Amino acid sequence: MDTSIKSGSEEHTVMLGVSIGSVLSPGDVVCLEGELGTGKTVLVKGIARGLGHEGPVTSPTFTIIHTYPDARLCHVDAYRLEGARDLVSVGIDDFLDGGWVCAVEWADRVRPALPERALRVRFSFGPGEDDRVLEVSATGEWDGRLGALLEELTDHGR
Repeated sequence: MDTSIKSGSEEHTVMLGVSIGSVLSPGDVVCLEGELGTGKTVLVKGIARGLGHEGPVTSPTFTIIHTYPDARLCHVDAYRLEGARDLVSVGIDDFLDGGWVCAVEWADRVRPALPERALRVRFSFGPGEDDRVLEVSATGEWDGRLGALLEELTDHGR
């Protein structure tokens, strides 16, 4: 299942994240890919909100992992990591096996350390200054939640 969504603002990207977060369950992984400034952290803000977190969400660029225990969300920024081994060394397995939702920015750098079953969101710049294109796809086995999610996201992107 794949879908392409256009976002014209940061607020719209947050709302897309809220939709995604509202259907995620512990053990789910969201792989976020794209250039600097395309909206990966913005989407995670929405995912956190969709999972019930009401506080701020910031990029874990220097700490690598931020956790939001009230939402059971693990937010990873793999930009500074050399590869999958580095992600394992900072303790990702504790979250992958511990009943958390994991949102991993720059996931393409560390993909071998992540489960095959994942929701992948690839960000790119759109034609306007605030425009973004999100290519959403799923790998591995998913239940019916994903089909409903992709349909809802496509409706939001119109």
